[in-house]
Amino acid sequence: MNKKWTMRHVIMAISTFCTIFALVLLTVFFYLTSHRKISDESIRESTETLGRMEYELESRIHTLHVQMQTMYNEAELMGELKKKTDGEKADLKPFYFTASEYAKNHFTSTDDLVAIYIYDSDDCLVSSYRKSVVYYPNNLYESSEDTNSDKILEYVYSKDTRLLVTGYDNQAAGRQIVHLVLKLHGYTDKTRCYGYLVCDFDSSVFSDIMHKYTSSDNVIMWLQSCSDDVITTIGYSDGAEKIFADISRIVLDTKGRDNLSLGVEYDDYYLTSKAFDHHSISAFMLTPMSLALATQSTLFRTLIVTSIIMMFFTFIVSSFIAGFYSKSVEDMQKTVYRIRNGETELRLSPREKGGTKELEILGTEFNDLLDQIEKMIAEKYEYQLLMERTEYQALQAQINPHFLYNTLDTMSGIANSQGCTMVSGLCQSLSAIFRYSLDISDAPSTIENELVHVRNYLYVMDVRNGNSIQHEFDIKSEVLQDEIPRITIQPIVENSINHGLRYVKRKDKKLFIKAEHIYEGKKKYLTISIEDNGIGMDVGGLNEELSKNSISRVEKGKSIGILNVNARIKKAYGDGYGIHVYSENDNNGTRVVIKLPIRQRGEEVV
Repeated sequence: MNKKWTMRHVIMAISTFCTIFALVLLTVFFYLTSHRKISDESIRESTETLGRMEYELESRIHTLHVQMQTMYNEAELMGELKKKTDGEKADLKPFYFTASEYAKNHFTSTDDLVAIYIYDSDDCLVSSYRKSVVYYPNNLYESSEDTNSDKILEYVYSKDTRLLVTGYDNQAAGRQIVHLVLKLHGYTDKTRCYGYLVCDFDSSVFSDIMHKYTSSDNVIMWLQSCSDDVITTIGYSDGAEKIFADISRIVLDTKGRDNLSLGVEYDDYYLTSKAFDHHSISAFMLTPMSLALATQSTLFRTLIVTSIIMMFFTFIVSSFIAGFYSKSVEDMQKTVYRIRNGETELRLSPREKGGTKELEILGTEFNDLLDQIEKMIAEKYEYQLLMERTEYQALQAQINPHFLYNTLDTMSGIANSQGCTMVSGLCQSLSAIFRYSLDISDAPSTIENELVHVRNYLYVMDVRNGNSIQHEFDIKSEVLQDEIPRITIQPIVENSINHGLRYVKRKDKKLFIKAEHIYEGKKKYLTISIEDNGIGMDVGGLNEELSKNSISRVEKGKSIGILNVNARIKKAYGDGYGIHVYSENDNNGTRVVIKLPIRQRGEEVV
């Protein structure tokens, strides 16, 4: 008997030694191989981060592009520019203040606009606007600073019809400036340039988005095109400044993306890059290796501690089992093996002879666990079937909208490649409208997002109706991030166009949209007004129906337009909020006022 137990102790000791050896070997192997794996994972995550950032930056550029395209509404200026290009006598002096009026009417403080320049086809300045006459030049071609004007001229005299994104370092203002350059041409001949529009923005128009995608101030991220200067930069690191300068110089000296060749590791930094699909710019990111290897050190320490605990636990448990539970454990082990091999109906039955009460409890608990596992497997199977059906139904609900605006994106790309800028812009705006309108989430939106949606809608209507409606925005910067139910402003604008302005002469149609915070007594509210100069209407019956707020009509899908918007607002915020209409019914127009609480996303209504 002693020999038998001694042999079992020897076997358990050998097993313990093998376990210890395996843990040590695993620890060494982890230390030797984790560096490369963690590096690869860090590079992959950085690349995915740049991909997500690209989508948001492209959306920002598209919004600014749509705002710049409203320059085509300046029909008189466009006519004079065309005359000069055709060699006819043209008078451009009356348009000296056009840039200032354009900046006031089409851009808000959140756009970070600092200057606008309008040039004719001979690169002569027609009009300019500067946020500060001290820091920003009156003419990009006559400035004492290097405004990167050579890049603008290279683009203007090229056949490229896409929006140019470039920039320069303004030493006087102490900040980086982003150039957005739009060629101005006729509808029939896209290759003939009558002039061009240069809008300068503070680099924060991009850097605010870029900051959301950096995990540390030691990460350097920048935007740059091949054969061009750096557009904007964020982040700082003493050790990476020279690397950043060398890489940006390589990009500057490279002609075209296909010729650009960069490595992945530079001293103690990883380099990742992402070329934008719709523009010639690329995003670059320098990440310190220490950020990634910090995770490796933590994992290694955890593994060492875990290994030591497992070694000690294995030795104690092995010795205990060898001395007291050998027979019962062997029987239980055989049963477990049979269960593992498919005999799931078996259950443990520890022997009382040679065993202990603890083993009996262990066997009983294990049997209960097997019963629960079988029950959970059955429940999981039923739940999985339910989830698959639900996901399939959700996919069916989304596949048609996704097919629609993905097709519009494809049409935009084809139109852009064929030089059809107007068609491309129209497809992009329609795609943005459908993406916003067909979002099935219940999350509220913001004033800023709603205005982007309205601008896209107005751009489409301008193209359809030949720019027959003049629209003006007066949006206070303090309201841009205020919460608002999705699709609130656009239906009111659509009603004004289809009904209020229907019988007004084409060139006399005007639409004014204003959003601000106002006080009623001691309480502050958000108000949005949509006003037209149409024929007016009898608002008595309409305002009475708005105050009654038949929510059942909305739930049953019987109401559209202004009644629908009013009911949704009251359902979300209460009867103290909603829509009121003002009109004198004598061709003095109609004004629709939306009253909402002031709140940010996730806040409770006060």
